[in-house]
Amino acid sequence: MSALLRLLRTGAPAAACLRLGTSAGTGSRRAMALYHTEERGQPCSQNYRLFFNIDDVKKFKPGYLEATLNWFRLYKVPDGKPENQFAFNGEFKNKAFALEVIKSTHQCWKALLMKKCNGGAINCTNVQISDSPFRCTQEEARSLVELVSYSPNKESNEEEQVWHFLGK
Repeated sequence: MSALLRLLRTGAPAAACLRLGTSAGTGSRRAMALYHTEERGQPCSQNYRLFFNIDDVKKFKPGYLEATLNWFRLYKVPDGKPENQFAFNGEFKNKAFALEVIKSTHQCWKALLMKKCNGGAINCTNVQISDSPFRCTQEEARSLVELVSYSPNKESNEEEQVWHFLGK
């Protein structure tokens, strides 16, 4: 999340935000950032100078946002789950809105890792946030991972091989 925030601060010309409403009534957020970069002095795409806001995507890539929305709506259906529902009637929000969502989410994440809020059953153990009360050493983390038994069995391998298709 902080990487996306840095990206948006340092030159992403446009961003969009969707909020998914799930069947359990909770919401998850999806942020899409559009940015351009140059490789060896050459633009990565000949169209990179066209996209500065979400309306430019609608103008220069008609159907792209609708296809993205449709994918987010249906991607869990083949697993037998219901279609995702969207807040804001499925409307993409602009860069300013996306930035506020990202900042707010980042602040909540920091509060969680600094034990400034109740995380409930969320395990915040980490090896990277040096001033976090949940920080542990690499050795402690390794021990925790080794405690979790993993034994691949035939049933789980078969389940991983199941393909799901969504009809037209």
